[in-house]
Amino acid sequence: MGASPPPGRPEFVSRVGTFFILVGIAMMVFFMLSDAADAPRLGYFCWGTVLLSLGFVFQARFKRPAGPPTGRFSVLQRLKRKPKEEKKK
Repeated sequence: MGASPPPGRPEFVSRVGTFFILVGIAMMVFFMLSDAADAPRLGYFCWGTVLLSLGFVFQARFKRPAGPPTGRFSVLQRLKRKPKEEKKK
């Protein structure tokens, strides 16, 4: 009834990479806040760096394939092309 198929392994790994990136950013923010409070916690920085690195590796390795264009912004694309064609004349 419109239920989508379960995501495959590459899409799952890509989503895990996104999760790692978000948690890594949060850990870096916690490090910056602890540094601003004059009690820097180096563990936040180290774990944030590790998680960000893993997240970017997972994202780069298993990119989602681009689907066919939906035509959502086709009117804007046609308007954007017209000035270029006029300049050629």
